[in-house]
Amino acid sequence: MAKKEDIKKMEENWESLKQEDKDREQEEFRDLKQKERKRDKDKAEKNSKKDSKSEKASAREEREFMDQAQKEKTAKKDKR
Repeated sequence: MAKKEDIKKMEENWESLKQEDKDREQEEFRDLKQKERKRDKDKAEKNSKKDSKSEKASAREEREFMDQAQKEKTAKKDKR
């Protein structure tokens, strides 16, 4: 009689361990997916910042070019 109870306890314990393992794997999978999403989000933000800096640099270069062109026009008028 004790052996049947021991076997039943062992089976219950085995099922419990299998469930814990399954839960742990699901949690690890969720964590991995969450890390991937965070990494992708961070990467997108970083690219966005680079684009913003690039746009600012382009605008500055364009202003400098226009300023230089205006200076050259003014210099030509002064020579006449």
